[in-house]
Amino acid sequence: MGLAVRTTDVVVLGAGLIGLAVAAEAAARGASVLLVGETRFGEASPAGAGMLAPGAESDELETDVVRRFAVAGRDLYPSFLRALHDETGIAVPFDRNGILELFADGEPEHRPEGSEWIDARALRALEPNLAEYSGAVMHPNDGSVDNVVLLAAMQRRIELRRSITRVGAGVRSVNATTVRPRVILEDGDVLEGGALVVATGAWAAQLEGLPRRLPVRPVRGQLLMLEGALAHHVIYGGGGYLVPRRSPDAPHSFERTIIGATMEEVGFDSHTTPEGLAHLRNVALRITPESGSAPLVSHWAGLRPVTPDRLPILGPDPRLPQLIYACGHGRNGILLAPVTGEAIGALTAGATTSHDLSPFAIERFAEAL
Repeated sequence: MGLAVRTTDVVVLGAGLIGLAVAAEAAARGASVLLVGETRFGEASPAGAGMLAPGAESDELETDVVRRFAVAGRDLYPSFLRALHDETGIAVPFDRNGILELFADGEPEHRPEGSEWIDARALRALEPNLAEYSGAVMHPNDGSVDNVVLLAAMQRRIELRRSITRVGAGVRSVNATTVRPRVILEDGDVLEGGALVVATGAWAAQLEGLPRRLPVRPVRGQLLMLEGALAHHVIYGGGGYLVPRRSPDAPHSFERTIIGATMEEVGFDSHTTPEGLAHLRNVALRITPESGSAPLVSHWAGLRPVTPDRLPILGPDPRLPQLIYACGHGRNGILLAPVTGEAIGALTAGATTSHDLSPFAIERFAEAL
């Protein structure tokens, strides 16, 4: 008996925000898509706080090209969410009121273009519940998105696309050395596509059969949610951050607040700890004393897929162009999901992308070659 093979134009491995965005964009370009992914405990997509912060985190964006890509990711969100709502009927809560970055010792020497210094008096008027700070830098175009609702909306979009088939299975191995890459599932089924996209998050390095090692490791991030509206803006400070979370049923009010996040090298352990809870409670207190009396709603953790330079791995393999990487997004998977989908979706169709992906090429890691 011959081997049964399911064929398609594009196979996408990984069904988190990145994989969902790539699959949708590939399908929009006329491709048939098999989207492969099983739910894993500790996945990053539903675990994040949803920050869109290339302004507030500009120190981590070392070059202009990287900075432009991050800003493009943030600025794509309004049109991306409108299109998502038109297609699915799901309105994803979206906050673009700016991010406040707190400073205890006066105005910093440098700040990103377009960001504004706010002195202590003006800061108090904006956020009366804050602890004592000398002021803050307002990053006016940053904000946040409700990543849990976003994930549900993107999953619904996939369900509505007839050209996309969801395959809820684990992957045993891949073979990208053939003209049409093959994926062998754990149940023995075989998938074959014209292009193969690796978007498996923190588990990317565990994929058997790749032509090179992917330097992606899991880094645990613990977060907590407190009852009540502790602030009106997303706030950086106190060794962490605070993110107001709108209720989907009351989009014009903030009812809960997320506090994050730890950075822990503990492998694939995505459990929470008492030490993590205490750390996050202290972060919250350093931002606003009001948090001390706020009831705890939930405490959870996720596994960020982190590379040595904390930048994602994006683009085709240098020797096997039919194999395309879309992994290692670290803390920026939510920020970069729509723009990654746009860029990698174009590559699956053999088209060029307007985004410069050169800083994100796998070739930058000598150990991977």
